[in-house]
Amino acid sequence: MKLTDYLTLKNIKVGLSGSKKEEIIEELLDIAESVSPGMNRTEAFEGLKKREKVGSTAVGKGVAIPHTGIKNCSRILPVIALSEEELNYESLDGKPVRLFFMIIYPENEIKLQLKFLARVSRLLRHDSLRESLMKCSSPAEIMDILIKYEAEHFT
Repeated sequence: MKLTDYLTLKNIKVGLSGSKKEEIIEELLDIAESVSPGMNRTEAFEGLKKREKVGSTAVGKGVAIPHTGIKNCSRILPVIALSEEELNYESLDGKPVRLFFMIIYPENEIKLQLKFLARVSRLLRHDSLRESLMKCSSPAEIMDILIKYEAEHFT
């Protein structure tokens, strides 16, 4: 499973404008909805908020991985977004967040979601990859870096 198999340039945004957690979630959902217009945005928003109440999805080192399952979702829908500003997202390490990997998945596909989440987490453990992604100025740059990285490490 490759993350890039689920991505297009439409799933990626550089330059988030939100500064609060809910604004960021809304902006990430804007991107998801543009890719998948039939997505139940309200259900996704409520699921993401509920997940954040359980514990922050800001895993540290400038990264957050908000995720939720929704009904009537046919496949995993990832969104990658980069903020130019360091944002307070209640990170586990107390540091600000710039890189967001949101995952919307079919509610009944927990194994697939866990596998995908594990892949994203495994990729983002690599300091060099994270640092490269945070320097990007366009969705194409992010996609190119991910394609190259996955080709080198996950063939």
